[in-house]
Amino acid sequence: MKQLDKVLLEKLVVLLREGDTAAFNELYYRYKGKIHQFAYRFVRCSETATELTQLVFVRLWKYKHTLDVSKDFDAFLLTITRNLVYKEFQRKAKADTYQNELAKQEHTYDPVASFMDLQDYRQLAESAIESLPPQSKKVFKLSREEGASYERISNELNISKNTVHSHMAKSLSHIRQYFKIHTPETVLVWLPVICTAVINW
Repeated sequence: MKQLDKVLLEKLVVLLREGDTAAFNELYYRYKGKIHQFAYRFVRCSETATELTQLVFVRLWKYKHTLDVSKDFDAFLLTITRNLVYKEFQRKAKADTYQNELAKQEHTYDPVASFMDLQDYRQLAESAIESLPPQSKKVFKLSREEGASYERISNELNISKNTVHSHMAKSLSHIRQYFKIHTPETVLVWLPVICTAVINW
């Protein structure tokens, strides 16, 4: 980066540390492409890379008060990304292990029972969504049920994109915790698939 860019970056980091949403938005638009590209090199899936990119900026906002202007901001973001990629690999490894176990037991597969399981998970997911705070529930349903973009949600609910990001992150965390409490641990690795299936039922 040129010297002027470094000065501007430092100003943006200082403002972000103080909770300035405009500075956050500026950093988001400057870095989202770079973070997505970095994540994609590892996960080789655009959708997963996009989700990881969103999580990076959710983490950035959450820990904004810990930012050190003297430290390399680019390196800070890439470190967050690497950590999230590592967690994604762990999640994928658990899912693959579970899938292998299912393959071994394929001869005992019962389509009727599986259908009933899906019905149960659908009801569980609906309960988890209904237990969200009102605003988070609106954001989540617009995103997952209507396929609305964060920009559209921001405009419809008259809230910032940062607030949309925050609601989505909190909603997903809440739903995972809800499933963790109400289902066996092995179900958690399939949570994204289950949620997609039951929400689009």
